[in-house]
Amino acid sequence: MYPEAVYAHALNCIAECNPRRLIDLRACFGSYKTAWHASAYELSHALKNPKLEEMICKNRAHTQLEIQQKQLEKLHVTLCLKEDPAYPDQLRHIFAPPALLYVEGALPAFTKPPIAVVGTRKATSYGREACRTLVEPLAKAGIPIISGLAVGIDAEAHKTTLAARGYAAAVLGSGIDRSVLYPSSNKRLADEIVSNGGALISEYPPYFKANSWTFPQRNRIIAGLSSALLVIEASEKSGTLITARYALEFGRDVLAVPGSIFSANSKTPHALIRDGAIPVTSPEDIFHALGLSRAPSSKYAASMASEEEQVILNTLGEPRSANDIARLLDKHISAIQHMLALLEIQGMVRNMGNGIFRKVKN
Repeated sequence: MYPEAVYAHALNCIAECNPRRLIDLRACFGSYKTAWHASAYELSHALKNPKLEEMICKNRAHTQLEIQQKQLEKLHVTLCLKEDPAYPDQLRHIFAPPALLYVEGALPAFTKPPIAVVGTRKATSYGREACRTLVEPLAKAGIPIISGLAVGIDAEAHKTTLAARGYAAAVLGSGIDRSVLYPSSNKRLADEIVSNGGALISEYPPYFKANSWTFPQRNRIIAGLSSALLVIEASEKSGTLITARYALEFGRDVLAVPGSIFSANSKTPHALIRDGAIPVTSPEDIFHALGLSRAPSSKYAASMASEEEQVILNTLGEPRSANDIARLLDKHISAIQHMLALLEIQGMVRNMGNGIFRKVKN
């Protein structure tokens, strides 16, 4: 009467069940439906786990599958079993893949290799700018961008992808329902991801609250869905390191953005590079790692800049403020600000914040 995935969901809502036990139940009984309807004796004989057997019997006695199915429909959540054709193939082949995925939105098409972007929750202006610079051309090239919806680098990766009209997927450490979504400050960002054709993905039931152990578990899905992992700023004991370890375990390329030797946020990227991660200093490094050619830039070519604009561009061998440029060129600050505004509109310079500008590579 009900799809197999609904039975899997009903079992997954039992606190004592976890992805590993779901897989074991299916292996023991041949299907989740059979496991759900198994007698106490059959469960006892198959599970050898009296507490799990008791909880399954107790929960199914007062669980109405029709109500659960309608709740999922109301939340616009799709269930995707590991055995389903729609289940991401590269995730299916990792160690301990999720038995069941909850998806709001659309899973990536995987026509191009997805890249996961992760990093610190305490991102600096350098980290945010590096994230925007690297992610924007990837998203515009149709590469799916996967991250974890955390504040900091994760959120910056999602926002940059949306601004570039690319595909964004957020893997959650909580359920998908907004009443439990973590962090709650990113509820609007979650809505934007879905409304712009991306997806929220979780292995936890919709109303499941995040806790300390769910995030390392979430990280294995981020690594498993991706073809490569990009690390931007992370301290020495960051959870980002867990994601990187999963990526290496799954045979994914790990890429890391170097940072200041004086910054605590450079500890993990530099350690990863020391251990063989690919250092990334431009989008081209990522395209090369993914085995792709970058599409020609549609931005205003530097060769087409006016003489006055070119003079300003020549001062931006390194990021500078408008005041610094005015002093270097012995020009009035208002004239420099006007020219910088034109160059920014043309996509030739970018305001990094605090009045600091840098030249955009074509």
